[in-house]
Amino acid sequence: MLRSAPIAGLAASGSGHLPLTEIYVERGIVPARNRSSSAPSSLADLARAPRARLALEGSAGSGKSVAVRWLALACAAAVAGEPEGAATIFADWMPPAPLPVLLEASAFVAAADPWSLIEAQLSASGLAAFAGSVHQSLLNGEALIVIEDVTPRSIAMVTQIVAAFPANRSICTCRPHTSTNSSPAHLLQAHGFQLVHFAPLERAQVDTLVERLLTAMNRRRAVREMSGAAPSAMLRSGTIAEQIADLQGRLFIDDGLRALTFEPLAAAIAVAVDAGGHTLPAARARVYQQVIAALWGDDAPPPTVLAPLALALQRAAHDDGRLGALMRPDVERLIREGAPDADESQIAAVIEHAFETGLLDITTSETLQPAYHMPQMGLRAFLAARALAHAEDFDAIIARYANDPAWRETLTLAVWQRMNALPADDGQGQGADLSIFRHLLDRSEHGKQDRDERSAKKKPSRRAPKPITVPQHGAGASAIAPAQATLLAAACLEAIEAQRYPDILHDVQQRLLAMVADPAVAVEDRVLAGLMLGRLGDPRFESLLPPLAQIDAGVFVYGTNDAPYSEEGPAQRIDLPAYQIGVYPVTNAEYARFLAARPGHPKPHYWYDPRFNNPSQPVVGVTWHDAVAYAAWLTRALAAEGRLPTGMVVRLPLETEWEKAAVWGPRARVKRRFPWGDQWVAGAANVAETRVGPDGKSRWATTPVGCFPGGISLYGVHDLIGNVWEWTASSTEAAPGRGAATGQRTALSRLYGDPSGAPMQRHHYVLRGSSFNSTTAHARATYRGSHLPPDYWRYNIGFRIVIARPIAGE
Repeated sequence: MLRSAPIAGLAASGSGHLPLTEIYVERGIVPARNRSSSAPSSLADLARAPRARLALEGSAGSGKSVAVRWLALACAAAVAGEPEGAATIFADWMPPAPLPVLLEASAFVAAADPWSLIEAQLSASGLAAFAGSVHQSLLNGEALIVIEDVTPRSIAMVTQIVAAFPANRSICTCRPHTSTNSSPAHLLQAHGFQLVHFAPLERAQVDTLVERLLTAMNRRRAVREMSGAAPSAMLRSGTIAEQIADLQGRLFIDDGLRALTFEPLAAAIAVAVDAGGHTLPAARARVYQQVIAALWGDDAPPPTVLAPLALALQRAAHDDGRLGALMRPDVERLIREGAPDADESQIAAVIEHAFETGLLDITTSETLQPAYHMPQMGLRAFLAARALAHAEDFDAIIARYANDPAWRETLTLAVWQRMNALPADDGQGQGADLSIFRHLLDRSEHGKQDRDERSAKKKPSRRAPKPITVPQHGAGASAIAPAQATLLAAACLEAIEAQRYPDILHDVQQRLLAMVADPAVAVEDRVLAGLMLGRLGDPRFESLLPPLAQIDAGVFVYGTNDAPYSEEGPAQRIDLPAYQIGVYPVTNAEYARFLAARPGHPKPHYWYDPRFNNPSQPVVGVTWHDAVAYAAWLTRALAAEGRLPTGMVVRLPLETEWEKAAVWGPRARVKRRFPWGDQWVAGAANVAETRVGPDGKSRWATTPVGCFPGGISLYGVHDLIGNVWEWTASSTEAAPGRGAATGQRTALSRLYGDPSGAPMQRHHYVLRGSSFNSTTAHARATYRGSHLPPDYWRYNIGFRIVIARPIAGE
C-alpha cells in the first residue's frame, strides 16, 4: 500500500502506480504564516517533534499524497528494514520510529467511536490481522496518523480521531477553499494543527523528477515487454541518460508547458505522454487535456463548463497585458453559460471544485475585492480553445483572431480539439478542418473575402454575451496578414502531426522559407518562422550537400588599415583560388546527421538546451576538433556519393577565405566594412542590440540561420556577422603579413605548403564573425575574435565549412 503512489491520469500509460523509492523527490515545506521569509524544511523535520500536528494544504496534483506516503513508507522501513535506504530521514529522530497509520478521509463512514473508523479502513485494506498492534501503538503514542484529503465534511471525524489518540504525531492533507473561514486548513488550525505548504519547485527539482519518472516508466515498459506484451510506444534513440536530457530540455521550450511542468502531477503526465510516443512540446494539447481530466476527476458537470469563463479570462489577460481576472458575479454568469441548467448551488460547487483543483485561484483586485483568475496559462488556453472550437462559424473565428500573435496558441489548441474530438464525417471534423488551412492561407493571399451569409444575418442572444464575437460582413472584416497566417498554419500543423498532411506541409514550409528571406517581415516573425521550419522540417538541409556559395578565384583586399585593433591590418592584396563556402553556419540538423553516422562521437555541449537546439539553429558548444571531425566525415560521405569535385575536400575556412566571402563580391573592386556595406545597419545581424525587445529583455540567443537577410554578403552568404563565432582553420601564427619579421608563416603558406617543411604548431585558432551577444564594436568583417585552443567550447561558438583544396600537411 505504501510502496507506490497512485498518480491520476497515468493509468492508460500503464504507469498508474510507480514505486515511491524510484520517483520521490524531496520537497521543501514552509509554514503558512511565514511563507515568503522562512527557509524550507522537510516534512520529516517538521514532524519530528512528539505530538506534532501538521496540515499540509495544496491544490490537486501538487504532490501531497506522494509526500505523506513517502514519510509513512520511511516509518515502515525503519521497523521492517526495507525498502533499503527509505528510513534514512529518521537518522536524527528519537527511536523508535512511529508506526504509520494511513487513512483516507473520503472513506470515513459513520461509526460509534474513532477507533471503529480506523478499524474499518484497516479491514478494507486487508490489514485486519494487525488491528490489535495498531491500536496499542495508538494508545502508547507510538504512531504517525496520516489522514489524506480532509474536507469540511470530514473535519469532525478527523478531530475525533486526533482527540482520541492525542499522544501521536498527526499529518492531514487538504485542498484550499474559496472561503478561508470554512476551509479544512482553517478548521484544523483551530484544533492545534500547524498549516504548511510546499515551497515552489526549482528547476533542478523538476529535472530530477523528470529523470526519475522517465527511468521508472522505461523500466516498467521493459518488464512488460519481456513478459510478452506488445511494445507500448515508439522507442526513442539514445541512452536513457540522453533521453532524459532531451526531454528535460523539450519540456521548457513552450511557455505554457514549461509553467505547468512545475506541478508534480502535470510533470508526470507530460513524461507519460512523451514516453507514449507523442513528442513534446508539439503534443502539449494532450498533456493539457489529460491534466484537466485528472484534476477534475469524475465530478459532474465536466470541466468543459469552464470554457466560456476561460475564454473571457483569456481575453482579459490579452487586453490588459496582465494576469486577467474577473469578479465573482462575472464568474458565476460565465459558468452558467457553460452549464445553462445549473442552479446557484451547483454553480457555487463548480467554482469551489475549480478552486480546489487549482484551475481557479483568487487574487486581490485594484478595488481590494477578491478576483478570480486561471493561474496556468496552458490550461486556460486549452479551455478557452474549447469554446472557440465549438463555435458555429469557426472560419470567422480564425479571421477575427489570426492577426493577433497573442491568440495563436489558443487558435492552435482549438484546431487540435476539432481534429481530435469531432468525427471526420459529420461536416465539422477532419475534412472540414483541413479546409481551414486552405481557407487561412488563401485569405492571406487574396485579401478580404465575403463572410458566410448566415454569419452576417445571425442575431446575438439576449442572454449573457456569447464567448465568440466575430466581425459581421462589411463591418470590420479584414484580410489575415500573410506572416500571421503562415505562422498560425505552421503551429496548427505541428500540433496535429504535420507528416500526415504532406501537401499542406510542403505549402507551409515554402511560405516559412519566404518569410525567413523577406526583410519586410518583422524580425520576431522571421525568427519564429525559422524555429517552426526547424520543427516541421527545413527543406534547406534535407540534402547531405549543404547550400553553398561559389567564390571566384582572384585577388581581394584582406585586412584593413582603418580599425581600432592593429591585428586587423595591414590591408593587403591576396590572390585565392576558387572555392565554395557554406551559405549558412552548420546547423543542428546537419550535425545530427554526423552524430547518427558517428554514434561514438560525443554530443556537443548545449545539445539538449532548448535555447540552442532547434534543428535550424547553428550548432554550438563544439570544439575545433569537433568541427574538423565533422568536415572529415562530410568529405568521405560526399565522396562516396560522387558529389565532391576532384581534388577538393570539406574543411574549415582559412581566415582569408572567410573574409573574402564576407566583404568581397563577384564584381567587387572595393572592399566593404560589413557584408552589406560600409555603414552599420541596425537589425542586419543577430547581435546584442538586435536581441533586446521593447521591454529591455533579450528575446533569443542564437537564431535559425538565414533570419537576417539584410546582412547577406555579395556572394549570397548569410550570418557572417552575429549569431555564432565561427572556428577557422587559421592558427594565430598564420595571419598573412602579420609578424613577418619574426618569421611567422602566412595563411597562403598553409594553403599551398610551407617550402621550409617546418611543422605547423597550431595551439590556438582564430574565430571570426562575432555572435549573438557581441556588441557592434566587434561586429565587423575584419575583427579577429578570440584565439582559442582546439578543445575550447562555448554556447556562442559554431562553424561553417568550405569545399576547397586541402591545406598542405593535413
